Amino acid sequence: MKTFSLPKITSALTPNGLKIYAVPKPELPLVSFHLVLPLGAEADPPGKAGLSDLTAEMLTLGTKKRSAAQLAAEVDALGATLSAHSGWDATILHISGLREDFAKLMDLLLEICTQPAFSPAEFEHLQRRRIAALVQQRDESSLVADERFQEILFQGTVYDHPVYGTLKSLPHLSCEEVAQFYQSLYLKDGCFLVVAGDFPVEACFRWVETNFPSANRGKTVREKDFSPLPPSAVRTILIDRPDLTQSQIRLGHVGIQHAHPDYLSFEAMNYVLGAGGFSSRLMQRVRSELGYTYGIRASLEPRKKAGPFLISTFTPTETTFPCVREILTVKRSFIDQGATDQERAEAINFLTGSYPMKFETLSQIGQRIIQAEVNGLGLEYLSVYPAKVSAITLEEMGRSARKHLHPEIMLIVIVGRAEKFREEFAQLGPVEIRE
Repeated sequence: MKTFSLPKITSALTPNGLKIYAVPKPELPLVSFHLVLPLGAEADPPGKAGLSDLTAEMLTLGTKKRSAAQLAAEVDALGATLSAHSGWDATILHISGLREDFAKLMDLLLEICTQPAFSPAEFEHLQRRRIAALVQQRDESSLVADERFQEILFQGTVYDHPVYGTLKSLPHLSCEEVAQFYQSLYLKDGCFLVVAGDFPVEACFRWVETNFPSANRGKTVREKDFSPLPPSAVRTILIDRPDLTQSQIRLGHVGIQHAHPDYLSFEAMNYVLGAGGFSSRLMQRVRSELGYTYGIRASLEPRKKAGPFLISTFTPTETTFPCVREILTVKRSFIDQGATDQERAEAINFLTGSYPMKFETLSQIGQRIIQAEVNGLGLEYLSVYPAKVSAITLEEMGRSARKHLHPEIMLIVIVGRAEKFREEFAQLGPVEIRE
């Protein structure tokens, strides 16, 4: 195992309720700020998909002191970068620039998050851009497959829609709703700031304590119930696209949350099954031996609640069913037989060897801290990760596969020429065709 030393992280909780993580990195004259709000697209009200992400981007489109153009000009003049977006379980406002502009960057961050303008004109422009992008994407079969899989798998839960919204929801959102969403949900208890780079730590703490408003205004956001209904058998949804010559295939089920005790053994196990590139079982069998596809991957998305376990690939129309059948065969065989000693060693070496590269830039350091904090892992997780991964045994990997892989209750979503393989998929269970 390669030696890994986590960068020194200092934390403090200010009297106004804002937690700060400071990571001094004086090697380069740069500084990076991540302001994290512990809610994301899962907080979108029913029928309002995209509201959280729209609200986030609107923060970068003008304040009560500066128009969108003036704000952009100020950021450019500093040679800085500014962005804001929502994901699952968190919204992140990020600004970075030169060490010499530390105070100006802090002032801008405060202004942006506490004095947003929510200009109706800027909202209208943003809304039109988002809708135009979705119109352009709706014929991209890979994106359609991804969206439909998530929508069906998480139907009735907070994860049942795209973060960026839909063509049904976006046209009906208003600037007033964005402003109301900000007022009711932003800067709540649990917000935190990550500062990394070459900066005075104590001065940073004092500035935040003096200038940032209380982080616990109003009522605490109540978490919504999360109870996805697992399928009782293999279920196939065919999204009919008669003009396609290739099928986009997505199959999987609800996985486990990032804080689950089995997450690391699952990660090592899944590297062997489908996340390990050309060395994975799925790639070797489905691509190298059978030639059904150019690429196939299995992934478990880390989220606060259980994320999707997903196998993604594509194949010509005529090999759509044989490809899926082989994926299920490989999965069942892997559950029965488990990994080999060599496969375990390759997985451990990759996961531990690549881990230091996740801390190479200031932004990456911030992202790792954010992931640990939002998912309830604790900062200790970041330092003990290599040792914990190295200690994973073959028995633990096998147990994780048997416990958390479910080939008998898979959801299969295919975008392609449905009538060409509908009858074949009926062999596996119920089949439904959708437009």
